[in-house]
Amino acid sequence: MATYDRPKPTEGTPVDLLPVIRNSGVLNERQLADIKAKMLSGEYPFDPHELAGRLVKEGLLTSYQVSRFLKNKSHGLLVGRYAILDRLGSGSMGRVYKAHHLLMDRVVALKIIAPEIVSNERVVARFQREMKLVGRLDHPNVVRAFDADQMGNVLYIVMEYVAGQSLGQRLKQGPLPVAEMIEYAAQASLGLAHAHEQGIVHRDIKPSNLLLSSGRQLKVLDLGLGVLMEADSEATFATADGIAVGTIDYMSPEQACGKEVDGRSDLYSLGCAMFHLMTGRLPFPGDTPIDRLGKRISGRPMALSDVLPNVPAGLLKVMDRLIAQKPADRFQSAAEAADALQALIRPKSKTIPVTDKPVAEPAPAPAVSAVAAVKVVRPTYPGWFRPAATLAEARPALALALVIAVLGTVFAAGFVLARLLR
Repeated sequence: MATYDRPKPTEGTPVDLLPVIRNSGVLNERQLADIKAKMLSGEYPFDPHELAGRLVKEGLLTSYQVSRFLKNKSHGLLVGRYAILDRLGSGSMGRVYKAHHLLMDRVVALKIIAPEIVSNERVVARFQREMKLVGRLDHPNVVRAFDADQMGNVLYIVMEYVAGQSLGQRLKQGPLPVAEMIEYAAQASLGLAHAHEQGIVHRDIKPSNLLLSSGRQLKVLDLGLGVLMEADSEATFATADGIAVGTIDYMSPEQACGKEVDGRSDLYSLGCAMFHLMTGRLPFPGDTPIDRLGKRISGRPMALSDVLPNVPAGLLKVMDRLIAQKPADRFQSAAEAADALQALIRPKSKTIPVTDKPVAEPAPAPAVSAVAAVKVVRPTYPGWFRPAATLAEARPALALALVIAVLGTVFAAGFVLARLLR
């Protein structure tokens, strides 16, 4: 495959590493001036290899970057505002790098699309339309896209960086336990449900596009990039009806025939991926890609129970619906598939056992009187005041009249006495 690393400079360790670093653009002028000052003061060595090791140790450069600098390669490490930190992998559509946004100080995953794909204007136009939909995706089980752009013949997409490994990488250690795979497939279904709601069909669900984070969270990778595969002869299969987009060992029958696909095609691919990840074997084995493709169009997949005899019956039913030949026989939505998968691992609620013995009725609760008994506590009065208190309790109106009369008499007597004393 052609790469974007053109033109190639003369290789060979440079005598002075600093100009090579400057030409790469990965460090700013202040950082470069600081390195030069430390070299002149003797704090940093002049030897290119020793200087490279020191800069890596102090976190100014990465091992990947200095490996290129020591070969006198300064180009290709800056894509827009993104500085390439490391190479994560490559595939039929291009290379994936760990990168750093110089302005926002954010680590991302940057995929540079292969130049032969970029040369196809029709595919690039479809990619640009698809990216507008991908930008709407925001779900914990989807690798989010932050940016997409084209610089000359370099087409790239910037995505969320997830520390972890794909299930394809995990498979190299051996088949996944059934319960673990069910959990991951349920998460993948939730991510696909979100994408399908936004009008995006993945078209290439496979183990390498199911990314497992260090926290065991499954994220669907490369959403929206299926449209690019039409330009890649290694990942597609031409038929009389059109172009089949996808990876042969996981694509649906309708994909294989070049027909229009919807979300149910992604579910078929997920079922094939699950089969491979749980068993280490493909559901449609064959000696050649054409053999394997023909079997998925006209035949039935290998029985999961033949490979895993003790697999739960509930999972067999779910797998039968995921890898059903006709889309109408599959789950009709990713959300429905997610519910079915989650039901296989959801804790069962406790139920009351059913017996033929009559259930004893509970003893009736003791009756409670509607009106609580009230105990009257009388205050204690001095002996001289007790008659007045008794009268006030028995005939309050009369007691009030007597008090008013007494007060009136006292007032009148005081008034007369005052007149006599003048």
